Amino acid sequence: MLKSRLYILFFLFPCIIFSQFNTTSPYSFYGIGNLHQTGLSQNIFMGGISNALNDTENLNFQNPASYSFLNLTSVELAFQLSHYNMKQSDLKKTDLFSNIIGLGIGFPLSKNASISLGFRPHSSIGYNIEYSSFQSANKLDLGEITYNFSGNGGLNKAILGAAYKFNINKGLSISTGFNLNYYFGTISRINAIEIDSTGFNNYRENLSTLVRDFQLNYGLIIDKTINDKKLSVGFVFSPESQLKSTENLYSHTYTLSGQYEYFGDTIYDNNQEQGFMQLPVSMSAGINLYKQYNWLIGCDYNYTNWDNYKLFNNSVDYIDNLHEFIIGGYFTPKFDDIHNYWSRVQYRLGFSYSSGYLNLNNFELAQSSNVGLLKDYKISFGLGMPIPKNKSQFNLGLQFGYRGSSESILIDEKYINFIFSMTFNDKWFKKRKID
Repeated sequence: MLKSRLYILFFLFPCIIFSQFNTTSPYSFYGIGNLHQTGLSQNIFMGGISNALNDTENLNFQNPASYSFLNLTSVELAFQLSHYNMKQSDLKKTDLFSNIIGLGIGFPLSKNASISLGFRPHSSIGYNIEYSSFQSANKLDLGEITYNFSGNGGLNKAILGAAYKFNINKGLSISTGFNLNYYFGTISRINAIEIDSTGFNNYRENLSTLVRDFQLNYGLIIDKTINDKKLSVGFVFSPESQLKSTENLYSHTYTLSGQYEYFGDTIYDNNQEQGFMQLPVSMSAGINLYKQYNWLIGCDYNYTNWDNYKLFNNSVDYIDNLHEFIIGGYFTPKFDDIHNYWSRVQYRLGFSYSSGYLNLNNFELAQSSNVGLLKDYKISFGLGMPIPKNKSQFNLGLQFGYRGSSESILIDEKYINFIFSMTFNDKWFKKRKID
């Protein structure tokens, strides 16, 4: 019965994830929005460690080569509750929202080969920005002009992955794998200008971009046994990809009378324009030293060449290359202790620093404050709590983060993510023996 329910949930998940992911960050105004963390709960609790991670009972979507190390069918559904605290000068705002952050299933086909399926959010957009100023043109007083910018949506991806492990000798293995990623989503933006003066029309434009296309990325993991420990080195490569996109742009003028809005003239109407969103090349590397089921310590480096990002062949000057550094690990006091439950719990901890991909110096509102890239700092910790008499696990953890800047009129964001998930492990394709 449990397996049947999981199958149903898995195939319904694209509808759930597409409708529920939220963000309220003004920084999502730029580019493709806020980029989401890679990996599921285990990775997040260790700061994002994933490039060399090859767990036997937990999925790792970041490096597809890791699938070949699975010895059981693994299913994970992960949720996130987020609290945001945003501050700009003397202005403050808090937000609370919940999201599904990922679903995955991976299962071994043989001793050395495995496949996986999954769904994850890639980026999200959610903002509503309004400001006013008094302006004049050609010695004509225009009065107060209000600018309103709002947006929502983002990108998601469905994942189909496969991996194979080559056993070179007793203590050395090399695993290779790939992910076929299907990106899908809609980014919607509304920009409006209202002039508080008679004789002038207001202006509004509606822009939506639909993305639907495939992309490949590749992974490699080298795992070496050294005495009673193991050393693992991993690499991930995602080539530059042009995702097919469709753009709809409609703009018009209007007037306001009390609570009523009256249509003016159509300025621009262009539907179904075909183009592409160019995702940049990314490269990642990591190294882990671990004693299986007991402890692990590792570090990762991730690089994305966002300077080459384009939308409908248009480059932007506020996007720059992203660098991310991660250190993290886990510790299990005594994983086979049948008397003390808390000795079998896996305790996870990690820290990450990301330069971000938005260059705040090029924001017009930053007033040349020289604050540089939108840096993001995170510290995470969590528990992997085994379910008694079962190979499954309940995961629970917290993540504290800070990004942005308090300089000029920029915004600093402090956030807390409460993450919890269920990991189900079982042998789904076990051959029955007949006596």
